[in-house]
Amino acid sequence: MTKITFLGSGGGRFMTITQKRGTGGFYVEDRIKIHVDPGPGAHLRAIQNDLDPRKTNALLISHCHTDHFNDVPIMIESMTGGMLKKEGYIIGSKSVIEGRDEYASIIFPYYRKNMNGIISLNPNEFFDIKGQKIEALKTKHSDPYGIGFKIFTDSGIISYTSDTEYFKGMEEQYMGSRVMILNVTRPNGDKIPFHLSSDDAKNILVKVKPEIAVITHIGYKMHIKGAEDERKYIEEKSGVKTLIADEGLKIYMNGQLTYQETVK
Repeated sequence: MTKITFLGSGGGRFMTITQKRGTGGFYVEDRIKIHVDPGPGAHLRAIQNDLDPRKTNALLISHCHTDHFNDVPIMIESMTGGMLKKEGYIIGSKSVIEGRDEYASIIFPYYRKNMNGIISLNPNEFFDIKGQKIEALKTKHSDPYGIGFKIFTDSGIISYTSDTEYFKGMEEQYMGSRVMILNVTRPNGDKIPFHLSSDDAKNILVKVKPEIAVITHIGYKMHIKGAEDERKYIEEKSGVKTLIADEGLKIYMNGQLTYQETVK
């Protein structure tokens, strides 16, 4: 059975600074254990949610912004047993792995010698770790090298938009997803460049039709306006069951998708 654990639903500069919503990314347990976009607080939130960072096999990092990569060094320390063994993979954008333009690589030379693999991907490229296939997806973001991810699990496909604005035809790359995770930063009627709004999310879900959608990377304005109202709008207009990636939310993928929300 495949399991997804969410470690916070926040994103963007001001949500990251205030931590009104956590920015720990999410964790996938399937053939291997994967931490996606381990932003500020990811390592601590993983431990608090009964996940052991020392058992992580791979980090997936979509782009070179702090709310997506901040905890990478401590996650590497954990994967490598305090740098005492050679273990773990990092898969990320060209900006994350190699450095591009104003972005320097976030993988320090000190850590590189203890990794099994450090792989940069362009959209539509694949990588396989122990039978776990991962595809990089196209985004349109202020980090022009940013990517989303499609994770092919034994229980179906998980797609993750990462940070992106809507662009024509983007839905095609998510087709076949059982679970779709969308970074929805702004409420309906309040678009900004390089990010999705609730209306964008609704339009994407109408076409992709996953079994469950999860919204994350909620920005400060959307938090203040009311993320629950935005979730209801997306669910009602798209017809797709939609959840908020609150810390501790768990989705179980097998013959039937089930989920366990946190007690509020």
